[in-house]
Amino acid sequence: MATFFDLQAQNRKKTKIIVVCFVLFFIWLGLGLDLSIYFLGGNSGNTTSRYGSAQKKKKPFTPVFTVIVGLTGAGLAWWSLSHASGNVLHAMLARPADKKRSPEELALVNIVEEMSIASSMPVPQVWIIPDPDPNALAVGMKQGDYHIAVTSGLLKVLNRDELQGVVAHEIAHLKNDDTRLMTALTVLVGFAALISEFVARSRIRLDLEDGDSRDSKIGLIIMVIWLITVLLAPIATKLMTLMVSREREYLADASSAQFTRNPDGLAHALIKIGRASGPTASIKPASAHLCIASPEAADLEDDAEESWFATHPSLKKRIDRLMMIGRTAH
Repeated sequence: MATFFDLQAQNRKKTKIIVVCFVLFFIWLGLGLDLSIYFLGGNSGNTTSRYGSAQKKKKPFTPVFTVIVGLTGAGLAWWSLSHASGNVLHAMLARPADKKRSPEELALVNIVEEMSIASSMPVPQVWIIPDPDPNALAVGMKQGDYHIAVTSGLLKVLNRDELQGVVAHEIAHLKNDDTRLMTALTVLVGFAALISEFVARSRIRLDLEDGDSRDSKIGLIIMVIWLITVLLAPIATKLMTLMVSREREYLADASSAQFTRNPDGLAHALIKIGRASGPTASIKPASAHLCIASPEAADLEDDAEESWFATHPSLKKRIDRLMMIGRTAH
């Protein structure tokens, strides 16, 4: 049976593969256009030899759009990483947790401190989201900007062991840099959608030189492939982002089991969260990937085949994995 260390290694490997594919896809968005222009626009010019005869000379390939797409994507991702935490918490009307307000909030703050020590992480700020549906999330890009937020409904339905498992799961997201990764990928998905929208509304026109030449045929093939890729970019990048999101949920579950040494705690917490009757209204769909369970309750189905567009694996699959870890540990 796989231990949580085995599952962690598997999930990290899968995530790396998906992220590499994501990066290569974005490189292609710029490079494909550069190659199309290079071949279709004529990649050679006339020069005069020392004897007065005309000769063809290859023009240098200049990856202009590759650089533009790369720098713009990096700039947008950096800007988003710099502003993400405050925007997310403000949108949810979250308030700071107060030890003196109630025994539940006292227990929550204490558990966050305990799990921070267990995971060798700085203690994040703790927030309460005023929503009766049980859920939790983590945001933050660097030390000093780590936050964990739980709904008021979560505090009411979980016991201490279960709450400890949920908090450890969210701290694992911070420790594994999941919040940084998913925020950057989400921004790049939006950037891909903008590129696709621009291309769809534009009339691409190129003056072809030597239309029957081999270079023109190559350029035309590249252009067709590039156009199809760009128009499908929003869907392709969204699918890759969601694949990463699902793998990181499995990784955070396994990390929670490592920090608490009690996988049953998180498993039982997920069972209770799964019994929730409705969505988490305070959390917007754009922040769904940050939550321990889908705020739209889309992961409550027990179907073996989860949707390609799901932000989370099904709760049943996650619970089964945690139970397996528990049996292995014993």
